[in-house]
Amino acid sequence: MKRINLIITTSLLLLFAIACKKKNDAVPVIPTVTTTQVSAVTSVSASSGGAISSDGGSAVTTRGVCWSTSQNPTITNSKTTDGSGTGTFTSSITGLIPSTTYYVRAYATNSIGTAYGNQITLTTTDPKVYIVGYEEISTPTIYSLAKLWTNGQLTNLSASPNYAEAFSVFASGNDVYVAGYESSGSINIGKIWKNGVAATITNASRDGMLSSVFVSGSDVYTTGYEANGNYDVAKLWKNGVATTLLGGTNSDAYGYSIAVSGNDVYVVIQEAQSVNDVVKIWKNGTVTTLSNTNTDAYAYSIAISGSDVYVVGSERVGSTYVPKIWKNGQGTFLTSGANDGEAYSVFVSGSDVYVVGSESVGNIEYARLWKNGIISTLPAGTNNASAQSVNVLGTDVYVAGYERSNTGRAIAVYWKNGAKTQLTNGTNYAGAYSIFVK
Repeated sequence: MKRINLIITTSLLLLFAIACKKKNDAVPVIPTVTTTQVSAVTSVSASSGGAISSDGGSAVTTRGVCWSTSQNPTITNSKTTDGSGTGTFTSSITGLIPSTTYYVRAYATNSIGTAYGNQITLTTTDPKVYIVGYEEISTPTIYSLAKLWTNGQLTNLSASPNYAEAFSVFASGNDVYVAGYESSGSINIGKIWKNGVAATITNASRDGMLSSVFVSGSDVYTTGYEANGNYDVAKLWKNGVATTLLGGTNSDAYGYSIAVSGNDVYVVIQEAQSVNDVVKIWKNGTVTTLSNTNTDAYAYSIAISGSDVYVVGSERVGSTYVPKIWKNGQGTFLTSGANDGEAYSVFVSGSDVYVVGSESVGNIEYARLWKNGIISTLPAGTNNASAQSVNVLGTDVYVAGYERSNTGRAIAVYWKNGAKTQLTNGTNYAGAYSIFVK
């Protein structure tokens, strides 16, 4: 009997040892992951993520989401990389094309391989195109209205009988900011319209004007000028609080364009010196001369991309004003200089630099677009035209400006990938100065 009990006990111990060995020697497998529903979908971006409930017995070294316009995307398609390990994570999906359906899956990779979560479908929204400018009304009295077009739908920002113009637009979240001016009789007053509601920024007792607006986080930056009684003074306003940039003592100065990158604030300034007009950049309180001080120069737009600073305008060569771009202080002419021209706006998208402006050839002014220095002409019939502002979203290039009708009146227009759309009908003088797409 003792012998039988010993055999049974030994067998049980052996079975237990084998079971423990199998448990300890479990073969690792790929992780277990699910995909988080998408949210915050825009025309070019969305949010998603995933949850990794098991690493499969081998540490998760990489995780994120992948997406494609084809079903069942893998990590060979576009993807994010969002840390390692198990648990939940969030992912920012960027670089999407407007009005396009994408398929999204979370993924998790360990030493065995890559696991994918359930497939989620997202469709990006149609882009919102914001354009600002003016339209002149001739009856019963002559005045102009500051205007905002949102996907072609018009909002009048000002009312008769005062002159007003809108020069710059910026959209952030659900808010739309417009910079410009509105007159009160003989005085122009710089104003910001937020969602159509005007706020006076410059001193209402002296001439002032706002030419550019930029929003960074919760801060609203704008630039322009304000008269001090003797000269015009270039100023920067942050959330309505003014900082003097240049001018006011022996010269007039004007802030034309503003950009913010991180903690750095840049303003392009035009200073009318005693002999020539000079282009300068104000950055965090330091002013640097950009143009050749021995000749006239003008600048209208600034863009920041990484550590690179782009400014566009024109510089006089002999009697001809030649469109010019400055990158980190180094200037390059955009044309041969045979004709007068201007560069009014610059936009950087990835590695591509877009500039728009105009060039006069003979008796015709042509709307021009430069991409990485290569010039093209925007279609505008046989009459004068000018491109005033450029914005790029995904693969689409948007340009705002004006063209002349057969009667000589300016018509507010915009181009999308070269296809022209009229914003006004040519009955009154009008123009589009700024475009923002999101």
